[in-house]
Amino acid sequence: MPPHIPAAGGTLKQQLFSATLANGITVLGEHMPGLESVAVALHVAAGSIHDPPGRCGLATLAGELALRGAGDRTSRDIVETLEGTGAQWSNAVTTTHTSFSAAMVPRQLPVVLPVFADVIRRPQLPAEQFEAAQQMVLQNITGIEDDPAHRVLAALRLLHLPAPWGMPTEGITADLEATTSDDVRQFVDRRMQPTGMIVTIAGRIDWDDFLRRIDDLFGDWTGVPAEAVATGPRGAFIGHVPHDSQQTHVALAWSMPPYREDDSVIAGAVLSILGGGTSSRLFTEVRERRGLCYGVSAGYQTHRDFALAVCHAGTTAARAQETLDVILAEIDRLPGSLDPDELERVKARVTAGLVMQQESTAARAGSMARQWYHLGRVRTLAEDLARYDRLDVTMIEDWLAARPPRDVSVVSLGREPLEVPGALPA
Repeated sequence: MPPHIPAAGGTLKQQLFSATLANGITVLGEHMPGLESVAVALHVAAGSIHDPPGRCGLATLAGELALRGAGDRTSRDIVETLEGTGAQWSNAVTTTHTSFSAAMVPRQLPVVLPVFADVIRRPQLPAEQFEAAQQMVLQNITGIEDDPAHRVLAALRLLHLPAPWGMPTEGITADLEATTSDDVRQFVDRRMQPTGMIVTIAGRIDWDDFLRRIDDLFGDWTGVPAEAVATGPRGAFIGHVPHDSQQTHVALAWSMPPYREDDSVIAGAVLSILGGGTSSRLFTEVRERRGLCYGVSAGYQTHRDFALAVCHAGTTAARAQETLDVILAEIDRLPGSLDPDELERVKARVTAGLVMQQESTAARAGSMARQWYHLGRVRTLAEDLARYDRLDVTMIEDWLAARPPRDVSVVSLGREPLEVPGALPA
């Protein structure tokens, strides 16, 4: 096990640590002495992009079944042990990772870590629990299908992103119904590996002690090299999801630079100006001035190699076409129209968010993992603040002029499809 490497903390004197175990597991930490809690997160590179064709949702089902017995612990043992520590814990499956996390008082860390290690390394995957786990995941899909906003955004990702990146992490009902317990076991054997695993901790920590515990729990774990994800084609540019309702939901996407590129900070600022809050252009023009919809927003979503801008609005069927037309007009109006006050509001929001993140151990543990995955390093708060501080209107205007929105995808959900201008650049 190599020695830990303290990271430079800049003027804010952050205490950041990193180490890599012999099997490739990355361990990251931040000592936050002003807090009394600690948060830990373990991310295994077993996300939904690894679901085989015809088994969409397999990673999510595996994550659910892994908690139903691990090591010599029953499902009840796992829950009672974690709940007995007072930890606020959760598990999640994203596009790229299966994650287990918890926030607690520091003295409970030696109790929580072995439980998570068992779940990750030694899940029982009991056959008698398979149907119950399967039904749990299917019920979640049923609940999501009642949410039209989720449905239109899911359809947008499926349309815009290359396969398998746009597939829904929660799964597809028909695929999950065809999934077997053997499928889950094969997925766990192939994908729950130390390769690409990231472990993070933030709060009142003893770094050396934590690193020893992680090495004791995971250092002897050997795996096989991860298989590369085969990327397929993206979908069409325009889609419609029939839905018998008085509501219509509209979603748009176009490509942006991923987070690891320097100009991603400009992309984030542009989208914040466009639709990142109640002072944004979309909220002001579409909702407040015209009263076209009850909700509208724009945001930035990134993967490691590509990213996208996403706009969404919920409105009535009668006003859906005008809503789409005004959103497109506002996107088209961005170059050459930026106001310095707009940019200053974005900077103020970002600064507040980054500073307040330093008051949450869970937020810091999550942020460190994301930055390592995207960048191969962890930025200090001073670095993050400096990225936004250097932005000015001229820099953003030049960027917009050179990178107008391309390959715009539009999806509507409602009774009738909407008319999308044929002049959208492809």
